[in-house]
Amino acid sequence: MLAQQLHVVNLRLHHVAGDLRPADLTRRAAPGANAIGFILWHLVRSQDWAVSTAVRGVPEVVMNEPWSRQPSLTTPGIGTGFSPAEADRVAAGLDLDLLLAYADEVHGANLAWLAGLGEADLDAVPDLEAHDAPYAAYQTPGFRAEMSSGPEHDDAVGRAGGLPVWVYLTSICVTHAHRHLGEVDLTLGVIPAC
Repeated sequence: MLAQQLHVVNLRLHHVAGDLRPADLTRRAAPGANAIGFILWHLVRSQDWAVSTAVRGVPEVVMNEPWSRQPSLTTPGIGTGFSPAEADRVAAGLDLDLLLAYADEVHGANLAWLAGLGEADLDAVPDLEAHDAPYAAYQTPGFRAEMSSGPEHDDAVGRAGGLPVWVYLTSICVTHAHRHLGEVDLTLGVIPAC
């Protein structure tokens, strides 16, 4: 079920991005809203962070070749806590074809890792603080505040003392991604084409 949900997110990402032109990446639904390019970048980087760094404690896919040489992908962090100007720079510099290729590699890596898990592995609570510690982008007040709030966070911490692996997968990699894909759909539906 989790593998299927991850597959649907990747499929929807390609569907939403399929008709975008470079000028669309800086479009936004309203003043102050994030641009489409930033939203898509954030979605993929969040999936990479959630499985690679937060859960597994290994370098993110973006830190490996060929992605580590792609300035449009390697802005440190996942976008959480970014200023509007930082988010706009990500959107303006994004190469959509590279983002989709990177998304496919993250998707494949996450599925391969997931295939090796047992039921008990999904209930494990990773040491997020230790896994995030090597990365300055994951030590900022904005990032830490965002990652330590929300109903799924509070419920998981109350029940298990931390976020189990399954919460990272269902909340960050699936539900969070669907919300952002819906945000892009809405943006494309309410603003005129460039």
